[in-house]
Amino acid sequence: MAEAKKEVRLVILAKFKEDATPEKIEEAITEYAKLVDVIPAMNSFHWGKDESAKVNLHLHEGYTHIFESSFDSIEGVQEYEDHPDHAVFEKLLLSRTEKLLAFTYQPTIVNLQK
Repeated sequence: MAEAKKEVRLVILAKFKEDATPEKIEEAITEYAKLVDVIPAMNSFHWGKDESAKVNLHLHEGYTHIFESSFDSIEGVQEYEDHPDHAVFEKLLLSRTEKLLAFTYQPTIVNLQK
């Protein structure tokens, strides 16, 4: 297995509060997506909703949404964390979520060809 080109990804799982309306959730997602345009170290942003029930897999532990961002380095993740616009977004997200799980990792490429 080989490490990818030093790319680092940040994955966040979110469980929104029961009183978080679809509009408030959409606003949080939109504000997160805007960060890719204002934080130079942030290369991309993707998100999705849990689809586990469609395949009868119920291991989501109540998390309903996933967010993934990519960076060129771990230092880029730190720039993102330290950016004032991230602080504003983080406050918004924390006010609307019951729980969060964050995981930062460097992807590893699996090459099974010999």
